[in-house]
Amino acid sequence: MLLLCGGHGDPNMTALAQRMAERRVPGMAVLIHPRKSVPITWDLTADRLTVNGAPVRPSGMFLRYDVFAPQNDRQPGTFRRTQSWYYTFMSWALAHEEAAFLNRAYATRQPAKPYVVALAKRLGLLVPDTLLTNDPAEPADADPAEWISKPVTGGDVTRPLAEAREHADEGDRAAPAPSIVQRRINGPDLRIYRIAGRSFAFELASDALDYRTTQKPDVREVTAPEHLIRPLDAVMERLGLDYGAADFKTDPKTGEHYFLEVNSAPMFAAFDRIAEGRLCDALIDALQPPS
Repeated sequence: MLLLCGGHGDPNMTALAQRMAERRVPGMAVLIHPRKSVPITWDLTADRLTVNGAPVRPSGMFLRYDVFAPQNDRQPGTFRRTQSWYYTFMSWALAHEEAAFLNRAYATRQPAKPYVVALAKRLGLLVPDTLLTNDPAEPADADPAEWISKPVTGGDVTRPLAEAREHADEGDRAAPAPSIVQRRINGPDLRIYRIAGRSFAFELASDALDYRTTQKPDVREVTAPEHLIRPLDAVMERLGLDYGAADFKTDPKTGEHYFLEVNSAPMFAAFDRIAEGRLCDALIDALQPPS
């Protein structure tokens, strides 16, 4: 089956859906309305995509960014909502190379956070149980206190799932846009910088769920765990990165490191001070030919 994903007010998507129907091509169109949301969940851990509670497994996807919603609906949040839907569907398509998807190579140049999580899982890194969902019933039969929520597009802090739902104030209705929902890991954060093949690692301990919400996390330089470097390098190579910083959470019970994301333009000044200038040195060295 073919899955069409785009905006409800996009005449191009309407034309394609009509032509599919005329040709009796099996498929469905998920056309996002600015005022009505369909509950959609992609469970990355189980690799299960559901639309309105029904499982779907597309053999191909056509995706078009909804340029019309931000133009026609100038309410706050419309632009980010449009981005969240686009990157959710694009992440699913990029994570399923067996599915037909036009401009796949081009799309990998603008990787979305959920796709990077799926890629890391495929290449051997542990990732927390993860869903992309706008369905308030997901994760099913789970204690919201054990889960967190963060935006698909970034730009906001991580929140406890219960708090995020109160903040969204959607009640029992499907939210206007999906969020990344992950099982909560309470251990310290680990950040690994990779700069032209060199590693610099830092442990961050904080009582806050998201250390960015506190001004004084306890940061110390540590040795990068060797078993993380090879799969992390594989992820970065697939993304075309020879510089970046990957964030992990460390399970305090098992000591295992769970991949969260990799940033292609991370902040580094505070970490460089702890490393006594060696991060800046590595960046400078990477940009100069060997003498």
